[in-house]
Amino acid sequence: MIIRKFILFLLLVSCSTVLMAQGSGTLLRALHSTAPDSNRIVALLKLSNYYLDKPGDEKSDMDSTAYYADKAAGLSRELRLPRYYYDCILIKACLSASLHDYVKAEGLFGSAAKYHEQTGDKKKAAFTWLMFGDFIMYTDIPNAAIRKKAYVNSYKLFSAAGMKQESADLLGKVADADMVLGNFEQAEQELLSVIKEYKALKYRKVYLAYYLLAEVLYRKNAIKEGLLARIETANLFDQDPDGKDNDGALYYFCLAGAYYNDLQEQKALDVYLKCMKFSEKVGLKDYYYLCIRGAALCYSKLKKYREGLEFIRKYESRFPDHTVYHNMLLLSAKIQLYTLSGDLESAGRLIGRFRKASKEVYDALPQNKEFYRIDNYISFSDPLLRFYMKKQQWDEFGAAYKQLDALPWKGRSVLIERRMLHYAYTIDSVNGDFFSALKNYRSITRLNDSINNSKATEQIHELEAKYRLLAKDKTIHELHSETAIQKATLERRNAQFYGLIAGSFLILILACMAWYAYRHKIRINLDMSAKQLQINEQNRQLSLLLDEQQVLITEKDDLLLQKEWLLKEVHHRVKNNLQIVMSLLYGQSSHLQSDEALRAMRNVQNQIQSIAIIHQKLYTRSGLSTIRLSDYVHDLIGYLSGVYTPELRKIKITQHIDDIVLDPAQAVPVGLIMNEAVTNAIKYAFDGSGGEIKITASVSGKGSVRLLIADNGKGFASTEYQPAHMGMEMMAALAKQISGSFERKNDKGAVIMICFDIIDGAAAQPGASGIHTPFD
Repeated sequence: MIIRKFILFLLLVSCSTVLMAQGSGTLLRALHSTAPDSNRIVALLKLSNYYLDKPGDEKSDMDSTAYYADKAAGLSRELRLPRYYYDCILIKACLSASLHDYVKAEGLFGSAAKYHEQTGDKKKAAFTWLMFGDFIMYTDIPNAAIRKKAYVNSYKLFSAAGMKQESADLLGKVADADMVLGNFEQAEQELLSVIKEYKALKYRKVYLAYYLLAEVLYRKNAIKEGLLARIETANLFDQDPDGKDNDGALYYFCLAGAYYNDLQEQKALDVYLKCMKFSEKVGLKDYYYLCIRGAALCYSKLKKYREGLEFIRKYESRFPDHTVYHNMLLLSAKIQLYTLSGDLESAGRLIGRFRKASKEVYDALPQNKEFYRIDNYISFSDPLLRFYMKKQQWDEFGAAYKQLDALPWKGRSVLIERRMLHYAYTIDSVNGDFFSALKNYRSITRLNDSINNSKATEQIHELEAKYRLLAKDKTIHELHSETAIQKATLERRNAQFYGLIAGSFLILILACMAWYAYRHKIRINLDMSAKQLQINEQNRQLSLLLDEQQVLITEKDDLLLQKEWLLKEVHHRVKNNLQIVMSLLYGQSSHLQSDEALRAMRNVQNQIQSIAIIHQKLYTRSGLSTIRLSDYVHDLIGYLSGVYTPELRKIKITQHIDDIVLDPAQAVPVGLIMNEAVTNAIKYAFDGSGGEIKITASVSGKGSVRLLIADNGKGFASTEYQPAHMGMEMMAALAKQISGSFERKNDKGAVIMICFDIIDGAAAQPGASGIHTPFD
């Protein structure tokens, strides 16, 4: 007890400073108290990191991150402090990666890494690339190549720095990226190199590389070799005293599945039970219910149907809040056992519930691109097809097979391919297509030959013997554990006694060092006092320079405000002048007798109003350089609704506009095109029963906009080019003016489509408005 109090006293003395979390208010106050030097840069970086690390994806937080990073970067350039400047670049790189703009992020991370490499800090450069690679999820297949490139760069730098452990870890990440890209042979060789390096380093967690190697072999359809890697993974994991239960659940689940695929059902059953213990301990529900289903399949293969059903009833209620996915797993297992036992009546009562749960899981499949999700879904659906075969319900069997066959084929394992070939063989045999059935049978035989590997089987037996010997050694170790504990207690007491003596001696030495430090500090203070006088004079001169700088900044801000006011006044006057022109046209139209002339005059008024709306938007917003397309369309439709009130009583106008911002040079032609297209649809598309007009604007990731004005009315009498049609000529000319394309067609009504690229200075965010058919 005395020793414990003494140790606690030492900890309290050594931990005299307590770090407290800082909020934005504290950071802002700290910023305002700094001078324009390196301390201000550090305060700006802290604020930028604070908003970057805030939970959620609020746009205001992202904007604040960029704002403070830019401020810090500007001050770093001004003070010529490249170290802080590249800290700012790294923050902006992390921001771009968080927003999934990986192309921009790659350039920023590369710039920061290059700086660290040029300054001789290859380790920091390597960690910079590693940070970028870790931003990209392993399921993000479209960006897997960028992820691999980042890891390769990090691997090369770690290797050049002589950091063997880190370079081996990075080579494993490169292999993982190659596996996602489908480079299985390359990934296998890389992982074998990782395993060799880990063993040379005597790294205890070498099983991490074996697990990934097993994944690669499974995707290569090397079933036997994959089982070897699974056994090695489990053996090495059991030898690690620091192994985590989450990892144990994963490794034993994969090992059980590998045993089951190799037709070793009893071994698979034992491993499934072990995996269930790990899963229950850490609350991994998915693995728990996958193990229940796997164990049920083992019971069915062993023809122990009643034991399998009892097993499910015993364990299925461990986690009461079942998801649809869990229900599908349990129903699949029960249907399998009932069907193979011949109790088709009990199996049939579960078919409806299974199909309902299966449909919900099937609908969610396109959202997850991992290939084994497809394999698992086909495997879970197998009992349903077996039931249809037993009942000889061939129409239902064929429909279920077509649904599975429609799923992506790329990446399927050889076992799933064999199962699908067996389904096709059954259908061909029932339909009398014996030639196709024979072809499928030969394919099944060829796959069986590729799966069976006698050499690998011998290696599996050797590893299993090694595993049994390891388990025996662990039992012996547990028998001697009590003696070891007693011995360790005695050694710990001796160590505490000697530790007390050593601690007292250490305190004496620390006291002497503190006295020397105190005397040394007095001498330093005298020197610092003399230097402080010089610093004060320099600060006075610097203050004068800062005052001059502040005057210049104030003058610059006044000029900017003046410029913005003048631009607003110009747009306001242009808008008023356009309104005067419209008034003049309206007055002149009252003297016209020709209906054709009146219609032409009204079209001109509408076109002028579409331009006037743009200028009105420009002078009523704080930003003077861009137009938000959704707001503009809303105002234009509102104006046309007032002009064509009688015609619009039975016409519905809907709009689906992405977050698109246009330059006025593009907004004017686009507005004239929409005005002409919507006016034509109102006037000519519908009979007395009315209809609907849809305006859709969608944007791709490269900044290409597709604008559709579609109606469900009569459609065009002819989609061929007609020179006499002034409206169509004008829209085509305006589309050409913005370097876009113009197309008109009939698709359940008239459709006008304009495609163009957004010019520099504007912006867009892809949304959910893009459609393939105007009226579904």
